[in-house]
Amino acid sequence: MIDFLSIFVAGIFSCIILDILGYLLKKIGIPEPSWGIVGRWTFYMIKNGAFFNPTIIEKPEFKYEVLLGWVFHYFISISWAVIYYIIFINVGIKMSYFSGLIFGAITTLAPLLVFLPFTGQGIFAKNTDKPIETSIIFLIRHSIYGVAMYEGFRWFTI
Repeated sequence: MIDFLSIFVAGIFSCIILDILGYLLKKIGIPEPSWGIVGRWTFYMIKNGAFFNPTIIEKPEFKYEVLLGWVFHYFISISWAVIYYIIFINVGIKMSYFSGLIFGAITTLAPLLVFLPFTGQGIFAKNTDKPIETSIIFLIRHSIYGVAMYEGFRWFTI
């Protein structure tokens, strides 16, 4: 039970920290990811069985796409918590703020190599207006996310 609880708490906590960071960045003019696009992509991925959907922006919106985007965002965070748990708890690699930072930085590859290209925004956001800036913002956000993941698991391992 503690394993499931630690995974759930660490996944939710780190995602909340990521969202707080996104909110603060938005206050200084750095946009957050579009949770509506995430939700729309998720919806059409499930509906059509198509992971690759480079014209997702052109697909019809649906009523709860922003909500689905947020739910999927938290689902992915809990999935990352499972991976973190396997690597650092089961395998026994030493947990630290630094290892959390590295873990978070590595998770940056998921949006840069999967989500963005599969939604038509290109590898490393090359089809966006500011690909380098977008990639760096993802790296910063995910690095802090990884530190928060460590902190969430640390509560259960002290």
